[in-house]
Amino acid sequence: MGTVKRPNTRLYSGFQNIDGSHPYRSAVPDGYVDYDVRTRHDGKVFYFNFDLAKEMGLMPRSHPHEFSPELTQAILDAFALQIINEYDIENKILIPEEDIRPNKYMATRYLQLQHPSNKGTTSGDGRSMWNGFFEGKDATWDISSCGTGGTCLSPAVANEQSFFKTGDPNVSYGSGLSDLLDGVCAAVMSDVLHRNDIQTERTLAIISFDDDTSINVRASKNLLRPAHFFGYLKQGNYENLKGSIDFYINRQVKNGDWPKIKNKKEKYQDMLARIAMAFAQAAARFEIDYIFCWMDWDGDNILVDAGIIDYGSLRQFG
Repeated sequence: MGTVKRPNTRLYSGFQNIDGSHPYRSAVPDGYVDYDVRTRHDGKVFYFNFDLAKEMGLMPRSHPHEFSPELTQAILDAFALQIINEYDIENKILIPEEDIRPNKYMATRYLQLQHPSNKGTTSGDGRSMWNGFFEGKDATWDISSCGTGGTCLSPAVANEQSFFKTGDPNVSYGSGLSDLLDGVCAAVMSDVLHRNDIQTERTLAIISFDDDTSINVRASKNLLRPAHFFGYLKQGNYENLKGSIDFYINRQVKNGDWPKIKNKKEKYQDMLARIAMAFAQAAARFEIDYIFCWMDWDGDNILVDAGIIDYGSLRQFG
């Protein structure tokens, strides 16, 4: 008798480690809002970046660029999620117990000047959450998802002083969902720019749903934005400002991108010099390549290394 070939579920065990946990919580205790999350059913894997997954170490380099039932399920299990927000809790929305995940996921706080409070006390990830991080062989990666539900940090909540149901079509930007077309455009644009050696976050996966919404999964070796610092700077919150900056520096050092500097004054001066150079180079590159990127929009549309994070307003001309 022949042996039955069983699926190799261990091949994708790395996806199971992306479970909401993240060291940013302990580094910046006031830097996030924690949410329980639930499984969002009926999603399909619309896009998956095999090259990025291999670079991260989520699968072997030798893995073919082909889907298997096991890979598809691993992607859906890790990323087909929706937060259980304040509206759900206030209105006692019934959620099957088996759909609720054991860990909480964070929506991070950062400065958005368009909020009524222009100090970052009400703003941050309005329709996104951080799935967690992944320790690869060569680097540590942050992973976040856009379109996972409305949070208390969205402009709609700040403006209306009320919580909203995820998917409410009458609330501008406050529905908490993302359009599939936007996700596809961001995936294509980010990959084009990455292949042209321009710093950018990258799309790992897109999960589509029948209502033309999607969950867009994004990855970078460091997903902090200048806006994560600016809020605490405006608030005069030295403890959290230092915590977020130290977290950023430590990740850069751990990933081998920056040298380890023991002297505190020199460490922060080195950081400032590196960031200033990164933004100067990015501005020059954008000018040369006719790329419009709204870098001045209070720092929430770009990463600390001047990597592009938001493709809603980005255009390349010529």
